Amino acid sequence: MTNKNVCPNCGQLFDTDLDKCPLCGTAPQVVDTADPVQRKRITEAERKQRRAERKEAAQEERRRRKDAEFMRDADEEREYEEEEARRKEEKRRRKEEKKAARRAAEAEEDEDEDEEEEKPVFTAAPARDGRGPMSETPGARDPRRVPRIFLILSALVLLAALAVGGSYLLWKLDVAEIPYYDELAARRNETPAQPIDSETPSEQGMILPSDSTAPVRPAGDSPVPCTDVSLSQTELSFDTVGDQVQITVTRTPANTTDDYYFASSDVAVVKVSPVGIVTAVGPGQATITVTCGSKTAACSVNCTFSEDSVTTEAVAVDHLELNKDDMTFKAPGENYVLSVTNLPAGTEVSWRSLDETICTVDAKGHVVAVGAGTTRVVVSYGSLTAECWVRCRFE
Repeated sequence: MTNKNVCPNCGQLFDTDLDKCPLCGTAPQVVDTADPVQRKRITEAERKQRRAERKEAAQEERRRRKDAEFMRDADEEREYEEEEARRKEEKRRRKEEKKAARRAAEAEEDEDEDEEEEKPVFTAAPARDGRGPMSETPGARDPRRVPRIFLILSALVLLAALAVGGSYLLWKLDVAEIPYYDELAARRNETPAQPIDSETPSEQGMILPSDSTAPVRPAGDSPVPCTDVSLSQTELSFDTVGDQVQITVTRTPANTTDDYYFASSDVAVVKVSPVGIVTAVGPGQATITVTCGSKTAACSVNCTFSEDSVTTEAVAVDHLELNKDDMTFKAPGENYVLSVTNLPAGTEVSWRSLDETICTVDAKGHVVAVGAGTTRVVVSYGSLTAECWVRCRFE
């Protein structure tokens, strides 16, 4: 082992040919390598110096690797950016090419249309000698060419017709609720005024609930309410089933806008039409009531014929006709009296409702709205049946 110098300040070991410590610049201290203590001290200093050198070399290697990784990442990022730039440039170039091609195609179409418009249309004209077409006349339009606007209008009309037909079919099958068709059906099913006919019983009108009043239809901007109503007769008597009498209504004032309605207290005894035709049905007593606005008038009816005089013989008919085949109620409790119009008065028929949670019907054909929904009322006479659709669409 050669002699070494040890720095007394920092303990750095260095060669003896140096006149001061390379780290701190302190004057060296000569160490005798023959002394075990000094030799151990030198050995420890050398070991410490080697560890420091290895540590520094390791740190240098780590720095080198980090620098290499950083450069590699920088190169990859630069390559990615260059590739992305190339893709964007290629995309922009293709878009420009497509635009140029589209503009060229549009320009070519415009040129074709201009040439088509400028091209004269020739139609054959007969020769002056009458032997056939010898010349052509420019400027004549082809009569077989249909204007585009007519085709568009025809398509729109067809689509509108299909839409209306489809909506009506959905309403008729009760798949969709369309208020417009409900109003049209209600107007169609309103019982029209019938002329007096002593041979044909009239239809039974709507029976209003006792706590209701007739609707008011204003005439113009100012409705005129009814202040009084009276009947042409206050008492009637029938001695034969099927007899009829016309009673008339007098309203005060004459220009009132309130409608009037007739009702029978017992349709098994007497029926009354919307125009006041009273028909004897069965023996007993009943009251005919007319309502106009908030005013009412009554006529008592006495049917004196016996029950035996009411015919119960079968009538030769091949079908049944109802006074209404479709009706719509807007509130619970609304009612209507159905009747078979092609059977004599007093003929026994059977009535039934297919869903009594929606509407009920009694033995006299009196239909009353119960719950929301759609069902049918069926009347039977022998093997013949007829039905009326009942819609309860409560607001």
